[in-house]
Amino acid sequence: MNEETDNRAGRQRRDRLPRNRQRERVLSMVREHGDAVDALELAANIGLHVTTVRFHLDSLCDEGAIVRTRLPRVGKGRPRTGYRAAQQQVDYRILAEVLAMELGQNAQTRARRANHAGQKWAARMMTSEQSAPDGAETTPAPDTEDVLDRTAVRTSAAFTGMGFASELVAPTPPMSRRERIIRLHACPVRDLARTHPEVICEIHRGLLEGLVAKTSAEENQRKSRGPVMSARLEPFVEPELCMARLVSGK
Repeated sequence: MNEETDNRAGRQRRDRLPRNRQRERVLSMVREHGDAVDALELAANIGLHVTTVRFHLDSLCDEGAIVRTRLPRVGKGRPRTGYRAAQQQVDYRILAEVLAMELGQNAQTRARRANHAGQKWAARMMTSEQSAPDGAETTPAPDTEDVLDRTAVRTSAAFTGMGFASELVAPTPPMSRRERIIRLHACPVRDLARTHPEVICEIHRGLLEGLVAKTSAEENQRKSRGPVMSARLEPFVEPELCMARLVSGK
């Protein structure tokens, strides 16, 4: 058996691996690479067809394990799509237990301090997005000049990045033209939120209020003057659903 036959047999064995094992190998290669890597390079290193690698990359992006970014263009043509490992998510469970013990002796004190912490988190999140390096994936600017819509899109994307399945509801009557609703499905820490609502829900409330305030302030700077925004979080309107309401004062 010659080298070419050996290589072909090896590729066939790799192609017969269960999809979950193939996906684990793709994810492992992305993480080991460190910097962004494209599908062609991954396919060559792993020995899978590039179409198979792209299928796994798309699934890993949907799962939040990796993120897409732009790679520098080589010669003419469109920029290449690169992939890099996503940052590890915060262990909310440990954080919530510590906060519940440290934020205060009563629920009212803990709620006030948790809300303040959420607003600080929003400020850090906005600063981090603004200082992201060129080519890094950030929330795309909405294709609208309406400040309320732009604020709602960015806020919804932020909660998606935190692990919620957020759904921005299209405005329809009898919903006010100056109100937007974000349905927050599948809170990533809903069990803890039920146990410590004065901590978890208030952190999310402060985060929501901070994101809306800072995003609308930025948008209003673009237009020199704009509407005043407010936000309201309604936890557990259903067992697996919370609601965020954004209201424009104009």
